[in-house]
Amino acid sequence: MSVTEQQVIKLIARPVRREVYKNGADEVNLGDRSVFTHELSRDGEIVGFDGGACTVVRLDDGHSYIVCNVSMNLPEGTIAFQTFVEEVFPPPPFFAAITGGTGAYRGARGEMHIDPASPETHFYTLYLDHSEGQQR
Repeated sequence: MSVTEQQVIKLIARPVRREVYKNGADEVNLGDRSVFTHELSRDGEIVGFDGGACTVVRLDDGHSYIVCNVSMNLPEGTIAFQTFVEEVFPPPPFFAAITGGTGAYRGARGEMHIDPASPETHFYTLYLDHSEGQQR
């Protein structure tokens, strides 16, 4: 039986750029896409950036649902995460699945709490699960 340890990483994300690509004339369309990047900081120091895309994948009785795939670039490697949420404004805090990584984060698994506290500041808390013997 393997032992699992958890590493917690807290980051602040500040939006740098976002572009929206429409897939039809309606306000919200299946396939609408938002592409974005954030600057990432820890303890007041910039430590990397992320970038990703969210796509509208379902429209149901006035509700829209999006899938987001994002990767972050940190000095020790990259971390990839994804989520499937209802798109609402302003967005409430939500969780994303950590699906992998490179370098010090190779084989990363766990989940990430995303708190979009304001349009200018998002708080990321990553809960990385490490199995015994896994590189960190």
